[in-house]
Amino acid sequence: MNSFSKLGVQESITKAIKRIGWDEPTPVQSEAIPVGLTGKDILVQAQTGTGKTGTYGSIILSRIGSGYNIPSALIITPTRELALQVSEELTKMAFYSGHRCMAIYGGVSIERQAAELKKGVDIVIGTPGRLKDLLNKKALRISKVSIAVLDEADRMLDMGFAKDLDFIISWLPKKRQNMMFSATMPDEVKNLALNKMRDPEELLVSKDEIVLDLIEQRYMIADKDTKKDALCTIFDKERKKTIVFMKMKHRCTQLGRKMKNTGYNVDVLHGDIAQARRERVVKDFKDDKIDILIATDVAARGLDIDDVGLVINYDMTDPETYVHRIGRTGRAGKKGIAYTFVLDADEERSLRKIARVNNVEIVKTEMELIHHEANKNLHPEDNKGVKKKLSKAEEQGRKERERREKEKKEKKKGLPESFTTIVIDIGTASDIAKKDIVEFIQISSGIKHTSIGTIDMKKSYTYVQIDSAYVDRVCTSLSKYDFDGKPITAKKSEQMKK
Repeated sequence: MNSFSKLGVQESITKAIKRIGWDEPTPVQSEAIPVGLTGKDILVQAQTGTGKTGTYGSIILSRIGSGYNIPSALIITPTRELALQVSEELTKMAFYSGHRCMAIYGGVSIERQAAELKKGVDIVIGTPGRLKDLLNKKALRISKVSIAVLDEADRMLDMGFAKDLDFIISWLPKKRQNMMFSATMPDEVKNLALNKMRDPEELLVSKDEIVLDLIEQRYMIADKDTKKDALCTIFDKERKKTIVFMKMKHRCTQLGRKMKNTGYNVDVLHGDIAQARRERVVKDFKDDKIDILIATDVAARGLDIDDVGLVINYDMTDPETYVHRIGRTGRAGKKGIAYTFVLDADEERSLRKIARVNNVEIVKTEMELIHHEANKNLHPEDNKGVKKKLSKAEEQGRKERERREKEKKEKKKGLPESFTTIVIDIGTASDIAKKDIVEFIQISSGIKHTSIGTIDMKKSYTYVQIDSAYVDRVCTSLSKYDFDGKPITAKKSEQMKK
């Protein structure tokens, strides 16, 4: 079959699909959509990036009506990123049909989500934890759901969501269509299918490891002192959209700051980042406003971006995580490159074992590293990594900061002599925490955390004490950023309001 209409998808949906730019159905869509449109339960094994969302989206939008007060379809996803991506894609597919989709996840106001649900939603896409919370608050009603989807079922079980899934499914009506999608098919997934589905038709379209065929895999010996230079050298050579994977959240933030100070267009993504900022970072990376995304394994699955050309494993990991990390490249038929940094002979042996298990070749690579030193006469002008020369006043401020830092090291303690309070027009209503304010100030202005004092957050603004020597610089730097599309205002405050 060579078109979505021939698969049985409704005309309003095929019209939207054409508008999106999908010409031909993928293999998983060709196999699963006709079966799903009959109302039969389906269990599909297919790798990430093969068109799963378009598959169950076409089925759901063709089979349920629009404009109801409570949901007719429920899609459960393991991560916030995937929930948002699915919601965005289904909203595009529903351009002419009028179905309203809503993503539900933790990290944002549950009251706000409950209020949105009251307005009426046709399709809810959510993570297990937040769905459970809304059901307990009786803010989410799923008694009329006729189609339920478990996306990345293996990942949800890996993340320990089995009990939450049981709880959510217990609220669903017994008479419903079930669809389950999984990149792998371990016994736990099969048991889940047997317990929750009615005689499902199993469709094996593709396995997760097939994506490795499109990825050129390499490794380098690099220790903690040379990793950053190796990363910069590789990126300078390849010049592709890049994801760098690390194990520790704080080291992820530290590397992001160092890369920014060196002049690279980079941002970070990990579990401690406030949800509003996470969404902005993912969107900026998709829109090519960021060249390098430094992430922990929270982004190893569910980050659905087809044009990532380069993945770098900054830290070694286990075989399964390795596959999911490098699987962020080599998608949608495009070739990709993956580098892994190994510290010693033990890690080198571990990598060779990963190569044997996956029946792939991971080639040892050597290259002359270029030392990338932060240019103290340059600082990031904005979150695109544009560099700008310091003014005389800023240069004097930099020298003063270095003098103070030297004094601190000699004394091994001692805070700045005086603080000045500034006010920033971002508060708790923006779903941002104090640690995010600190990180935002550090990344934008380059000052140390010891130069940041007390933080007092209100609903729509925040008071921050800053070392008086750096107040002007911090205000100027912050004012060049925006938050959720709105320019940030940062200025001196006369006193700290309690």
